[in-house]
Amino acid sequence: MKAYIIHENEAWTKPLESHLKELKVDFEDWHVENAEIDLTRNPPKGIFYNRMSASSHVRGHRFAPEYTSVILNWLQNHNKRVINDNNALALEVSKSLQYLKLNKVGIRTPNSVFCSSKSQIIQAAKSFSKPFITKHNRAGRGLGVKLFNNKEELEDYVNGSLFENSIDGITILQDYIDADPKVIHRLEFVNSKFLYAVQVDAGNSFELCPCDSKNNMSENKSNNPDGNKFMILENYKNPDIEKYETFLKKNNIEIAGIEYITDKNGNRYTYDVNTNTNYNAVAEKKVNKDGMLEIAKFLKTELKNLE
Repeated sequence: MKAYIIHENEAWTKPLESHLKELKVDFEDWHVENAEIDLTRNPPKGIFYNRMSASSHVRGHRFAPEYTSVILNWLQNHNKRVINDNNALALEVSKSLQYLKLNKVGIRTPNSVFCSSKSQIIQAAKSFSKPFITKHNRAGRGLGVKLFNNKEELEDYVNGSLFENSIDGITILQDYIDADPKVIHRLEFVNSKFLYAVQVDAGNSFELCPCDSKNNMSENKSNNPDGNKFMILENYKNPDIEKYETFLKKNNIEIAGIEYITDKNGNRYTYDVNTNTNYNAVAEKKVNKDGMLEIAKFLKTELKNLE
């Protein structure tokens, strides 16, 4: 039996495949637009790990999530062991669903308004008295995140040539959380259990994907104590970790990164769930941690359990 990796981006799966080889785990690459997947037959024996990304469209894979959903339905219909199943995929591609599910277990999210047209976006801006941001409902990598001080700035943007609509047509208006220092925290989970926390310098950009090449350079200048944009925190404590683990288990999410920001009054706001999580190589090397290795070990254990 094998571990099957369902994805749309080879660059993000290479570290995992390298560790699977080290651990002598048989696996097969299922790039959803290249793999030979016959949905009319019974699925092969093994476990299936879904790594589909909400930002697949920016890499030319517009309908990869939709096709992944077809594959996952097929696998689940045959009672196959799926890691990050269709419930996880649904949350990956919808921040509105993320927020509903997070709130259900008592996790605070930012005040957000979801809009499906330019007129709705402009109208919704009237309800924000302080600076706010836009973002895409189906996104990733900070897509569509822009800061506005008032309704007039937003209206100029929406009616201008630079307006960028979400791939699903849903734009979010959200309170801008003014953090001091300007950092966010990303918590990593494997097997629905807390792995480690990363502090990310968010002072210069909303694009905070840990595996982007520009975020994996040791010479990046940062206000973090160790000088790197991404810094893994030792002896990290957070009373919400148990709530996050409950949220993941309730939604059949076994591998994920969850991001939150803290305002000046110490209030934490969770704003993103990444079921296609990646890791920052620079930060991990500094503290001798390896998220992809932990995923590979988890897959090996699950494969043995199935055998």
